[in-house]
Amino acid sequence: MSTERSSKARRGESFATPLSFRAARETAAALRRTECYRAMIDTLRPRGISGLLRSRAPLPAILYLAARDGRLVRQDAGGLALLEPPYDARDLGRPGGFLRRLDRHWDLAMFALPPAVSLVMSLVTLALGMALSWSPWLLGAALVLCLLAMLYVALLMLTMVCTLLFRWILGLPVSSREARRAAEEMRFLHWSMPLCHCPDPARAPQLLGLVTDRLRGLVRAQVARAVGDLSARTETFEVNEPLLCLLGGATTTAMRDAVTTAARGAASGGVTFLATGSESGVRAPKTVGLGSGLALYLVAVAVVLAAESYLVAVFERAECDPACAGRPASYGTAFRWLAWRLLNGNPADLVPATTPAWVVGWLTTLMGFMAVVLFLVTVWRSRETHAERLRSFHEEMEPVLGTTTVLIMVATTEERQAVITAVTGVTQAKPVRRHLGPHTAFELGVVSRARALVAQTQAGTVAPGGAGFGAQELIERLNPDYLLLTGICYGLREKEQQLGDVLVCTQLRVMDHKKIVEYEPGQPVEIMRGDRVAPSVTLLDRCLHARLEQDEPKVHFGPLLSGNVLLNSPMIRARLKAAEPDGIGGEMEGLGVYGAAARKKVEWIVVKAICDWGMGKTDDWHEAAARNAAEFVVDVLRNQGLDEPPHRA
Repeated sequence: MSTERSSKARRGESFATPLSFRAARETAAALRRTECYRAMIDTLRPRGISGLLRSRAPLPAILYLAARDGRLVRQDAGGLALLEPPYDARDLGRPGGFLRRLDRHWDLAMFALPPAVSLVMSLVTLALGMALSWSPWLLGAALVLCLLAMLYVALLMLTMVCTLLFRWILGLPVSSREARRAAEEMRFLHWSMPLCHCPDPARAPQLLGLVTDRLRGLVRAQVARAVGDLSARTETFEVNEPLLCLLGGATTTAMRDAVTTAARGAASGGVTFLATGSESGVRAPKTVGLGSGLALYLVAVAVVLAAESYLVAVFERAECDPACAGRPASYGTAFRWLAWRLLNGNPADLVPATTPAWVVGWLTTLMGFMAVVLFLVTVWRSRETHAERLRSFHEEMEPVLGTTTVLIMVATTEERQAVITAVTGVTQAKPVRRHLGPHTAFELGVVSRARALVAQTQAGTVAPGGAGFGAQELIERLNPDYLLLTGICYGLREKEQQLGDVLVCTQLRVMDHKKIVEYEPGQPVEIMRGDRVAPSVTLLDRCLHARLEQDEPKVHFGPLLSGNVLLNSPMIRARLKAAEPDGIGGEMEGLGVYGAAARKKVEWIVVKAICDWGMGKTDDWHEAAARNAAEFVVDVLRNQGLDEPPHRA
C-alpha cells in the first residue's frame, strides 16, 4: 500500500481527487503569498464588461469546483495547475451544473442577484404588510428594499459609465478584456491553463507533464461520453488538443519560464501552447460580438422594468383606490409609464401622485441614459470591424500559431545524446519524455519557431524497431513538418574528406534492391534497381545556406548510399565505389526514413558525419561525428530556416 501511495505521489493526484472547501480555502490562502498573485488573479478572474466586477467566482470556489470535475492537477509538495474547457463547450457531464454556470457568469450574478433578492424581499414584505391590514412598518420596509435595489443598479451603472469615459479620456482600452483580446478569443476554442503553481522550480517540468496527461484523460472522457450517448464505441485514438497556457496565470517567474520553455511555440500576447498529442493543431480564432455588453444590459433593464411596474402599480393603488383614473395604478399602465420614463418622457394621460413612484421613475430614466451611453460606446467600438480584429489577432499570435514541428531521428544512444545536448544548449529546456506507442520521443523545446523532437530507433531498417517501421509510426503520431535523419556514417572519399566532416544528402541511393545474374558461368553481375531519390528541396536549400563560412568540420554535399549492411570490408567498399563513383558516403537508415516520409508526404533529408571509412572500424570518432552532425542540424534551426511549414516555405 505504501508503495502505491508513493507511486501516486510521484505521478500527482488521481484523476478526480475530491477537495473539501476548507482545503480549497487553505490552498487559496497559500497562493495569495506567491510572487505573482495579482497577475494570476487578473488572469484567472478577469474583470467583466463593466470593469468593476470579476467575471469568475472567488478563488476557493474555483478550486473546489475544478477538483470536483477532475480539472485540478495537484502535485505533492504544493504544486498545482488548473485546467478549463473551452468557453463554448458543454459541461463535463458531472454534477454541479448550476454552480459551474454561476462561476462562469459571476459578474452577471453579482449584477442581477442582489437587486433581484432585494425586490423579492420587498414583494414578500409588501404582501405581509397587506395581510396585516397595511402595516406601515412593513410597507416602509418594502419601500426601502425596493429603493435599495434601484440604488444598487443605478450606482453600478453610473460607476461603469464613469469608468468607460475615464478610460476613453486617457486613451486606455475601454475594457480590461480589450488588452487580452487574443487570449480571451483563444479560450473560446481550446482547453486552457489559467493557473499553475510549483514551489520547487526543478519540479515544474514534471507538473507540466502531469497537466498534459490529465488533459488527455479529460478529452478521452468527453469523447467516451459523447460516443456512449450515440450508442457507439471508439477504438484507440490520439488526443491532439493543444493546451493554451496563460502566462499571467503562473504564480512565480520561474514557473512562467518553465511553461515558456516547455511550450510548442514562442510566447506572444501573454499566451503559448503545450503540445499534448501528435499534431496539436491550433484552430482558427473566433471573435466575440461587439454588442454583447449592450445586449446583457438591455436584458437586465427589461427584468428591472418588469419588477418596477408591479411596485409602481401597488404604490399608486394604495393612494388612489378606488378612483385611479389617469394614474399608473395597474400593471399595464405602470409599465407604459415607466417605458416613457426610460426615454425621459411622460405620457399625457398618466401622472403618478406618490413620491415612491416618482423615485422609481427617475431611477428608470437614469437606466435609460446609461443605455444610450452604452449604445454610443458600442457603435464607437464597432468602427474596428471583425476583419480588423482578425488581422490584429494573427499579428499578435503569429509566433505561436506559426510554430513548426521538426522530428530528428537517430539510431544510436550516442547520436541521441548529441542531439539532446546540441538542441537544449540553445533552448535551455529539459528533455521531456513522450511515449508514442512502441517508440519514445523527447521534446527539446523551440529553436526560433521550430519545435524540436528527437527519437531513436534501432539501427537499420528491417527490424521491427528499425528506422523503416519506426519512422512510419513516429510520423503518424507526431505529424512533423520536417524530418531530419542525423548521426554517423562512413565516408567514401578519404582524400577529400576527414573524419568528423558532415555529409548532406543531395540524392539517396538505395543499395539493397538489386538483381544478380550470370551472363557467363561463375561471373555474377549485380544490377542496381534501388530508388535514387532527392530529399526535400526546402531542407536541402536550408542546409546549403546553414553556414556562410566553410570552417572545420567541413560540410560535403552529394549522393549518399543507403543499405542494411554495416560495412567493414575493403573489398565490398571498393565494389561500392566502383558501382557508385560519385557517392560521398554511406549509412543504414536513410532508405527506411525515405520510404516512410514519401508515403506520408513529409519533407525529409539525411545529415550525417563521418566516423570511419567503411573498413577498419573503431569507435574512436563516434561521439565527435555525432556531435558535429547534431550541431549542423541546430545551425539549420537557428537560422530560422524551418520556422514556416512546407506549404508556406
